[in-house]
Amino acid sequence: MNNLQKSEIVVSSILANLLENGIQDGFLDFNHLGTDDTLEPFFYPCMIWLISEGIIRCSNEHQVFQDTPAINPVLTAYGFHVLGQKFLADGTTVGFAVQQINKGEINFAGIGEVFGGVLGGFTKSLGS
Repeated sequence: MNNLQKSEIVVSSILANLLENGIQDGFLDFNHLGTDDTLEPFFYPCMIWLISEGIIRCSNEHQVFQDTPAINPVLTAYGFHVLGQKFLADGTTVGFAVQQINKGEINFAGIGEVFGGVLGGFTKSLGS
């Protein structure tokens, strides 16, 4: 698994967690994701990227940039918009792909075609 794939898993796990939990008080750190411990070094860079792109926000963004758990993390309206974008010809949305990757229902053999991708879908959707 290369670093892009590891980043995709962590981004997908963060977003799936936020989709599942909705808007509520709480915090998010790597331990909430339930992913392989070898992915931990990707957690804060992925959080910072998602915050910087305006997809998520939290009460303590400045502290997340210093590797502190995110307080009250939520998807932004823009984040919900991005997750609703269709990025495959069959109508698959970024949000659906995020959930499938997080559940392990998309394997890495097929991830190349899906992940023309979640990160690619985000960057494509960011321009929309």
